[in-house]
Amino acid sequence: MPNQVPTPGQQAARRLLAAVQGGRFPHACFVACPDSAYGEALCRQAAALWCVGQPAPDRLLTWPDYTELGEAAIPVDQIRELTAALQKRPFMAGKRCVYIRNAHAMSEIVQNALLKTLEEPPADVLFLLSGNENGLLPTIRSRCVRFLYPGPTLGEIQARLEESGAPKKDAALYAAWGGTWSRAKRLFDQPDYRSLRQEAQSLLKALLSGGLPLDRLGEISKEGEEAAMFMLSLLRDILDYKQGLPPAENPEQEQEIARLAGRLDNRQITALIQLLAEGLERLASHASTQASFTSLFTQIAEEIA
Repeated sequence: MPNQVPTPGQQAARRLLAAVQGGRFPHACFVACPDSAYGEALCRQAAALWCVGQPAPDRLLTWPDYTELGEAAIPVDQIRELTAALQKRPFMAGKRCVYIRNAHAMSEIVQNALLKTLEEPPADVLFLLSGNENGLLPTIRSRCVRFLYPGPTLGEIQARLEESGAPKKDAALYAAWGGTWSRAKRLFDQPDYRSLRQEAQSLLKALLSGGLPLDRLGEISKEGEEAAMFMLSLLRDILDYKQGLPPAENPEQEQEIARLAGRLDNRQITALIQLLAEGLERLASHASTQASFTSLFTQIAEEIA
């Protein structure tokens, strides 16, 4: 039986782990991955390889020189305490690692507190960050080497969903709707998340049909970034349809996508995608969800008027 060709994600993961193992790794690295779960898993493998010499994240659970932050909001005092602790000798005679998940969620004050440590890192300390890099200060980004990790293919996501119990047809839809394992798994597991997708796209359809549904923004305010991602997927499908391609991300809505494509020209759709991408950047940088969507919807309404 011929060897299976590794996916781009598998190839990228191997390159990163080989660099860690070979000592050819920077002191700070931002792992950019569209799928947070896969990015986090790779960071933990790299951390374990750095600290204990094996890509076995379970070993980190009892490793005193490994610190993971980002499950909850990070207060500035925690960063200051961490900085002080890193100036002391490690507990074990080896290397230390700090992994910050959801790095984009750090406030500007917290990021500035972290900056000095990234500028003058202690010896044998590896910093790993993951999340949405648009939420990071330019000074933080400039101190980290960016590693692009593409994550799983849609086929891999669908297969994992089927292994988790999703019927084949549903698994294919959730993979297409989500685009990443994290979102696809949430769509499978959480009815509220499926409702968020439906409501976000319903708002966009109303907007593209000539309405301005600002009174409904509260329904998507709790997860503004996720709502914007679902809107963006619909716009990409509309643009693809205009170019003669079938809708890949929302295949069950082809008739509605065709209707909306008939109302807009390519220039308008491209401009709307750019507006929404800029809105996503504002949301990632801790801007008010209500204010961001109000501004975004007003701009879209003006663009298609």
